[in-house]
Amino acid sequence: MCKIQKFANFFRRKLNQYINRIFLIWQKGRLYRDVVKNTSENTIYYFCIPVHSNLGDQAQLFCWQRLFTEWYPTYKLIPIACEFLTEESFAEIRKRIKPGDKIFIHSGYLIFDPHPHLPFIRKIVDAFHDFPIVILPQTININDDKVVSLTQSSFNSHPNLTIIARDKVSKDNADRLFPNCNRRLMPDVVTSLIGNDQLTLSNRNRNGVLFCIRNDGEKFYSAEQISELRNRFKVRTDICDTTIIKDMYSWTQKREKYIRLILNRFSKYKIIITDRYHGTIFSQIANTPVIVLSSTDHKLSSGVNWFPKEIFGNNVFFAENLDKAYTIASEILGKDIRVSNPPYFKKSFYSVPLI
Repeated sequence: MCKIQKFANFFRRKLNQYINRIFLIWQKGRLYRDVVKNTSENTIYYFCIPVHSNLGDQAQLFCWQRLFTEWYPTYKLIPIACEFLTEESFAEIRKRIKPGDKIFIHSGYLIFDPHPHLPFIRKIVDAFHDFPIVILPQTININDDKVVSLTQSSFNSHPNLTIIARDKVSKDNADRLFPNCNRRLMPDVVTSLIGNDQLTLSNRNRNGVLFCIRNDGEKFYSAEQISELRNRFKVRTDICDTTIIKDMYSWTQKREKYIRLILNRFSKYKIIITDRYHGTIFSQIANTPVIVLSSTDHKLSSGVNWFPKEIFGNNVFFAENLDKAYTIASEILGKDIRVSNPPYFKKSFYSVPLI
């Protein structure tokens, strides 16, 4: 790489870091103003929204914002990222919250030993004992004794805390760890987009295999193993991930655009092979058959159980190993499959308000 290119890359990184710092300061101020200037009769305080570049988490935010608007049209929605919440803003929320206001905590994989937002979730639960709180559908997987003890003490002491699990293993964990809480079981909210006429894509010119593969500590198969599987196919294969490199400030204006881009990409292939939970769901929004691989936890193996075989049996498959994945994929590639998924999850689980 030439010196000019190196300097350009260095300058670009520094500029983006500067823009992100300015954006962070601006967002902290904006959140404070939104809280103190809010004159709405009723408010939804929606904590722990994502600012990082994970399309699955951002798609959850997209879905919840749509659903809250649909379910609670008279409420003011104040989305709150942990990164934007100052002690002053938190104190103002505590001072201004009123009977009838609602508190939600973002869905995903937050109740997990090393997750940086888990201590903040405990802080919210501890600070609002006089208000109902709903923790939106989670994968629950905490094992560290200290983390378990702190979380149990916080959650079980709240008089009206609802914890929603997004798979049966997580529900069993919630039943065991949080017996004093209200506990429910619901699928991941992004499933509510499956069969949505505004997002459904029916690309008839499909070919090849897309591998949507994670690149972090949750992956079960090595990059070499995935590469070997790709090389077995005689058709075009590509690889991607649902974690994309975008700056914090771009998500505010372009969240839906990025979601539509990944769905459009998924619609161009005959089959998706993924170890991403939201890769599985995106495939079904895009009406593309999917083979789900194992991850290091129960999230995927339990998550696929949400898809009823009588509805999704011909286009959602779980592969216990890579040889099985290749066999299933080869069978699908040899067929002319046309998928048209119904809005099963929206009608069955997300047609009425949670509270």
